[in-house]
Amino acid sequence: MQLPVYLDDFYSDAVIRDPFPVYAQLREMGPVVYMAQHDIYALPRYTEVASVLRQPKRFISSRGVSLNDTVNKLLAGNTLNSDPPVHDQTRAVTAAPLLPGSLKVITPRIQAAAEGLIDTLVLRGRFDAISDLAQYLPVTIVAELVGLPETGREKMLTWASATFNLFGPENNDRARAAFDDLRDLKVFLDEYGTPEKLKPGGWAQRIFKVGAEQGISYETCAQLMRDYINPSLDTTISATGQAIRLFADNPSQWDLVRERPELIPNAVEEVVRLATPIRAFTRYTAEDSEVAGVTIPQGKRVLVMYASANRDERKFAEPERFDVTRDVHDHLGFGTGVHMCMGMHLARLEMVSLLQSLARRVKRITLDGEPVVAMNNVIRAYTSLPVAVEADTSNSKVAASAPVQAAQAALQARITARKVVAQDIVSLELESIDEQPLPPFRAGDHIDVRASSGLLRQYSLTGDPSVQGRYRLGILLDPKSRGGSATIHAAFHVGQVIEIGRPRNNFPLRLDAEHSVLFAGGIGITPILSMAYALALAGRSFELHYCGRSASRLAFLEELQFFGDRVQVHLDDGPPDQRLDIEAVLASPTATRHLYVCGPNGFMDFVTNAADRTGWSSDTVHLERFGAEVNTDGAPFTVVAARSQVSFDVLPGERIAEKLRLHGISVPMSCQSGVCGTCLVNVVDGMPDHRDSIQTDTEKASNRQITVCCSRSKTRRLVLDL
Repeated sequence: MQLPVYLDDFYSDAVIRDPFPVYAQLREMGPVVYMAQHDIYALPRYTEVASVLRQPKRFISSRGVSLNDTVNKLLAGNTLNSDPPVHDQTRAVTAAPLLPGSLKVITPRIQAAAEGLIDTLVLRGRFDAISDLAQYLPVTIVAELVGLPETGREKMLTWASATFNLFGPENNDRARAAFDDLRDLKVFLDEYGTPEKLKPGGWAQRIFKVGAEQGISYETCAQLMRDYINPSLDTTISATGQAIRLFADNPSQWDLVRERPELIPNAVEEVVRLATPIRAFTRYTAEDSEVAGVTIPQGKRVLVMYASANRDERKFAEPERFDVTRDVHDHLGFGTGVHMCMGMHLARLEMVSLLQSLARRVKRITLDGEPVVAMNNVIRAYTSLPVAVEADTSNSKVAASAPVQAAQAALQARITARKVVAQDIVSLELESIDEQPLPPFRAGDHIDVRASSGLLRQYSLTGDPSVQGRYRLGILLDPKSRGGSATIHAAFHVGQVIEIGRPRNNFPLRLDAEHSVLFAGGIGITPILSMAYALALAGRSFELHYCGRSASRLAFLEELQFFGDRVQVHLDDGPPDQRLDIEAVLASPTATRHLYVCGPNGFMDFVTNAADRTGWSSDTVHLERFGAEVNTDGAPFTVVAARSQVSFDVLPGERIAEKLRLHGISVPMSCQSGVCGTCLVNVVDGMPDHRDSIQTDTEKASNRQITVCCSRSKTRRLVLDL
């Protein structure tokens, strides 16, 4: 039979902007179509695509999956461009963390991140479904789990997009432009492709451990890091954006998944079928091969058209229709055979988590501007998708939580600078996203920062309060992080817009003191530094004692030189003559001398106990704790959320806050240890067992409020105004 010929450029801008009529044309032309411009045999129908993907020995990948042989040589060694048994060996090195069993460990983190993100976006009402939503989980979660150095995380999206652009033909402008980015990636992998430069416990570092056990070279292990950087980003971002567009265009389907949330996993599969992220990859014929009665000679390339196959009328009834109830168990959006998408389980987890959170909170999704299609040779995606969402205020749980969230007076701020200022400490500089400057702050102020975990975290503002319009934070990586500092260290980057609270102060500075004694232990320097600036500007007398294990762990040391001999540094590993003599420093207490201390709990106890021994009045001793040990023991009791009409039991070892979250009642959370006051809730009836450090004795005696992060109940029943 005569082979049909397609004469146009499959990689032209026009086809990329609207490929679906071309897919339909090619399917109508036949099961095999010769693309003359690219010298390639295209397979636009389902049966032929599925068959070729299941014959890896005849239609091979080791000669590359790009039309461009130069690119195939550049990408040699990664799992995508390999065949069994080499493919099986390299995939075994990278696949384990992405299997369903392994993903159970990170599922709560992803679900919490999705909850927090959707909370923020619903409050905004309007947002870009790509930059604000679709990119969020892949960029933050993948960067953290892969464990790349900081210099690599900022370029992950660029590298991923460039990789897929390279799969176009040699005369394609996008493919040529992508070469520089991929050379940059290769330089990065060559420089940082050693386990000692990667995050301990991260997936990238694991490659070197498992690879060595299987006899894979360091050089190959370094290149295998691309398996995490490339497909884990663009494809998931594409599918998530397409899902939002499809639900905006098909409100009846959104109503259906809200009514029947058990359909959400299948809805994800239908999205990937109808809006398949990967347009097409190539295979190379290892021998003369017959496809649908057409003999394709040895040494030719075959274009495997996933996106067209998933819209084949011969396979799917009404294939252009979006139907979340459709049986799509065998769609080809994730491929099939030995090269089936390695990251599909992670992609499903991320998308399901986001859609579940949206379905609980959002009644309607509508387009709020013209979508912009991404011009990429392989990935079908949007670069911008403006949407508006209508919150479901009829949901009592959502309605009850909304005023609490709104009370935080959230601000949007852009990260303008990021710097490592000590071991495990980064500083972030924040500015307003528009012409309205950030509110001024005072010495001792702190702000809430929404991390990707969905929980608020509290950080002191540090630096000179007289410098208006800009905030600076110093953030210590806590080895026991519950999602805050770990996420910020792993994922927050320059240019990122984050949600913060307005400055608040539980640690006020007295500028009328005759003399102020400032103590900072480790990261406790952040509020103390602001106090030093304020006292110096006011011309007040002060001294600052900065204590730590070693100089490498102390932030802002160079900046502190500005204050001259008013600052003394005391190091555990330093000479004896610089050790802190606490009794001597505190030897002369008076009513007009004030003491301020911030740092780890043990350090603060050391200073405050010394103050007690030397006769300092409690009225002149001021402290701010970053965290405290929480005792969750005690008798069981019942909590009633009055406005939500929900009740539940809190058993020994459980927290009220966690049980509230499990029952869909949102309360802002920060320290989780009773030192910040973010989670204070009004008490309607019952007597709290106060275990916080934020309320005064008088406030605790009134029993009007309770910190739900750490406190319990002295009565069998506790009724809260939620």
